[in-house]
Amino acid sequence: MVSSESAANNLSLILPPRAGQKFREYLEVIERIFQEIVQEDPITLLGAMLTHEVIVFSAVEADSGQMCSLYAVSSSTISLKFGATQNRRYIKDNERIMVIIGSGNNIYAFFAKFLYWSDNIMMVAAPLAVYNRSVRKYSRINISDPLKISCKDGLHLEGEIADFSPTGIRFIMPTIKVMKRDTMLLEFASGDCGACETLVQVTRSQRLSTGTRSQVAVRMLLTGMMKNKMEYMYWCCRKVQSGSAQLRY
Repeated sequence: MVSSESAANNLSLILPPRAGQKFREYLEVIERIFQEIVQEDPITLLGAMLTHEVIVFSAVEADSGQMCSLYAVSSSTISLKFGATQNRRYIKDNERIMVIIGSGNNIYAFFAKFLYWSDNIMMVAAPLAVYNRSVRKYSRINISDPLKISCKDGLHLEGEIADFSPTGIRFIMPTIKVMKRDTMLLEFASGDCGACETLVQVTRSQRLSTGTRSQVAVRMLLTGMMKNKMEYMYWCCRKVQSGSAQLRY
């Protein structure tokens, strides 16, 4: 099982992908995730997370997030340290950005006004509020295997997995009307790691910029035996991606 600390050290695997969404659209997704406001004073809270991993999102539609670290905290400003070769100059003066920080069993988010650059240090205004959520138990695995989708109205479609964990899958499919809590039947396989057929429930659906395809996130509705099988497939795929010998089912 992946520890919460390990998951927090790769924020890009925890957050939903932006997939070309406008900042407003992505904020709507993020704000549904971070629904709890931390009651602790934001400056005190952030001051305890210096050097932690951070992802910054700008309003640029193609921005899938820039990695940096929390460098310094004062009563009025937050300093974020970027790598020397990172592209940082596209953020406009006074632009509102989103800052997400991984720390232990939680990830935190706040919105702040960009102030200025000082070499590779970004200065932003200190936030009025910080939101948080618990870190998922398993980080996602990025794969691109095909899957078959059977909808409740009898429609059958072909799609492609983008990533999965033992409890959920994100995949790309032709754009149709998909509502939150809709159920589907998915069939997919991954090399020698096995195959799965399971009912799923939609948690999120977003049309991609092309307009003809959508990305859909689902929660798997698994029996006890299927839970064990999905955990096996998950760890098998992790071993394959890390270069270890494949397991046999």
